[in-house]
Amino acid sequence: MGFPVVVEDLDADGLLALAEESEMQARAAERRKLRYVAQWCVLNPALDDDPAVWSDAGPAAGGCDERVGGEGTPAVRPFAAEQLGAALGISSYAATQLMSDVLDLRHRLPRIWARVEALEIPSFRARRIAQATTGLSKAAAAFVDAELAPIAGSCGSRRIDRAIAEAKASVDPESVADAEEQAEACWGVSLSHGPVDGPGAWAGTSWLEAAGDTLDLTRFHDLVCEVAEQLRLDGDDSPLEIRKARALGVIVDRHHGLDHRRGRGDGGRTRLYLHVNVADLDTPGALGTAERLGPVTLARIRDWLQHSRATIVPVLDLGARRSLARHDPDERMREQVILRDGHCVFPWCETDARSSDLDQLEPYRDPDDGGPPGQTNPENLAPLCRRHHRGKTARHFRYRRNPDGSYTWRFPLGRSYLVSGVGTVSLT
Repeated sequence: MGFPVVVEDLDADGLLALAEESEMQARAAERRKLRYVAQWCVLNPALDDDPAVWSDAGPAAGGCDERVGGEGTPAVRPFAAEQLGAALGISSYAATQLMSDVLDLRHRLPRIWARVEALEIPSFRARRIAQATTGLSKAAAAFVDAELAPIAGSCGSRRIDRAIAEAKASVDPESVADAEEQAEACWGVSLSHGPVDGPGAWAGTSWLEAAGDTLDLTRFHDLVCEVAEQLRLDGDDSPLEIRKARALGVIVDRHHGLDHRRGRGDGGRTRLYLHVNVADLDTPGALGTAERLGPVTLARIRDWLQHSRATIVPVLDLGARRSLARHDPDERMREQVILRDGHCVFPWCETDARSSDLDQLEPYRDPDDGGPPGQTNPENLAPLCRRHHRGKTARHFRYRRNPDGSYTWRFPLGRSYLVSGVGTVSLT
């Protein structure tokens, strides 16, 4: 057993000794988790040639139909990640990734796995290697395993990445060309609206990420820098990085034949859901809300709407009770449910409600087959992302809506979870 320590009483040497001890304790805890996950995979083998694939893990997997785990790993059944993720308090995608990493470590990278077992390599480093090699053949993975196992505990991530690339090229020169093709398949441009300095702290700033041909992106970056320099010559004394960000808007304006010096114009369609209280319109410093994003000043909203087309919709009563004599809700009912719940109501899932399906909690029965009237109503509708909608339909788990608007989920092994507006809580 340990003994209480007053951290403030420690000298530098004692503090470092305890830091080293805590690192080994953390490695042991992570090793224990990986062992549990490995056994979970053993208890959930794929049946009837129906293995779990990455597309099951939801939008974050990018629609990939590759099997979870690399070549030579045992297949696991679909939706095995749901109960594991709920128990660990992580998303289904994160649980799928964890299962894939453990399968690769145990069955394709045994030397590195042995060093994890011996607490010589932290699990995050071993998982990084597993993720980098999961697309290789089993023989190529074995080569990487032999090359990296001796050094993985003593080098940084850049050296590991370089060693993996060199090992891949050494064992399979054609893989370099294949990697280029695979990388090209991942080209794309994504826009995210994450927080600036902590959860919930979005402040009117977003991130644009692009992956593409190295020459194309280098040329585009050069163009951004040229426009940023022109902004400086026009009198903008902002720091370079801010001018480069503003340059993106200038490039868009030029594409639409607009002059950025005259203000924004109607340069294309952008859909953004803004919620504003009419009583706040003349209040200095008042705030509105940008759906999916967070609070935003009315001054910023006015800037966005200047010379833009806006559609004003009536206020919805989120507690309104109405029903329809058909399977699909109308637009007003759909909007009511989306605004009421905000996201997929599966435990720990945060997929936006606008990107989710609306599930009928009690399955719809056609009136011609004896179904009751008014089945489609807000109390019987809930947003579920496509993955969790499929899992519920296949009866991998079940749930109900409670009178207070929360949801209770039950899993086959008896565990249950409560999902409400404040998050997910385990009930067992």
